[in-house]
Amino acid sequence: MKKILVINPFGIGDVLFTTPVLDALKKHYPDSRIYYLCSPKSKSVLENNPAVDEFLFFTRGELKKIKQQSRALYFKTLLSWICRIRAEKFDIVLDLSLVNQYSTLLALLGIKERWGIDYKNRGCCLTRKIKVFGFSDKHVVDYYKDLLDEVGIGGFERKTRFYVSAEDTRWAADFFRGHGIDSGESRVIGLAAFGGESWGEDAVCKQWPLEKFAGLCKKAIERDRVKIIVFGLENDRAAADRLIELAQGGRMMFNAAGKTTIGQLAALMGKCSLFIGNDSGSLHIACALGINTVSVFGPVDEKVYGPVGDNAAHLIASAKVDCRPCYRNFTKPLC
Repeated sequence: MKKILVINPFGIGDVLFTTPVLDALKKHYPDSRIYYLCSPKSKSVLENNPAVDEFLFFTRGELKKIKQQSRALYFKTLLSWICRIRAEKFDIVLDLSLVNQYSTLLALLGIKERWGIDYKNRGCCLTRKIKVFGFSDKHVVDYYKDLLDEVGIGGFERKTRFYVSAEDTRWAADFFRGHGIDSGESRVIGLAAFGGESWGEDAVCKQWPLEKFAGLCKKAIERDRVKIIVFGLENDRAAADRLIELAQGGRMMFNAAGKTTIGQLAALMGKCSLFIGNDSGSLHIACALGINTVSVFGPVDEKVYGPVGDNAAHLIASAKVDCRPCYRNFTKPLC
């Protein structure tokens, strides 16, 4: 039995992009135990995934926050992480972090097989690797496939997956009943007019204006009598109310912003016939659930970070301007 550690400290969409990797690893090593090191928030998109057996949460970002609070707690936490990794005696580490700290430490701990992506020559402690200068010429999942090809693991299926729990499915059914939405209705749209949380204050650069979304909702309601569920975070709730007001949504739009966990959001989304939204984690959840999507891409290249799956099921809207996409190789434009 192999014990495998997969490292990806990034956001929801990035973690979902690794689900084809998990499936391929489990097919190649059917008796393996796979551990996943990620942020606590990203865990929610994998916690029902049958390919993942356990989670670790010691990411550089979390450690940095702890260090700002207390240096003593920082060293205590780091030491506990090192002891945990040593105790597990992993056979293989798949490092998708694009930094060198993880692989260096894991080499010092004696883990012999260290596979990963060598970005900016940071992969000196990796035993098997693919060299990249950024993610620019193809989708992220295709880079992951290249890495698995390099180490001789086949069976890669270019499809992301999200597994919804029975509890969250029941919660979504209760939400529909409580808001007078018939579960048999085919015209229910999930709308994510916000998103881009990982960009911080610059998230607005990834968001189509609220007034535009409102106009779209109003037209869809008037023409097709659709019902629309608005998704978002707790701090999006007031903006979601404003969106419904601008769209004159009345009894046809429902504000779910800040009222769901990630699992509950996915369960609600799974009952929709279409997802519309910005380039965000919600979009990639919809894709992983097999829902048709229409997404708005601004600075980010949809060929690299866009929907995964059947192209006919995922339509992309973007401005036809010469300067886009302007987010390249993990660098945001200054403008």
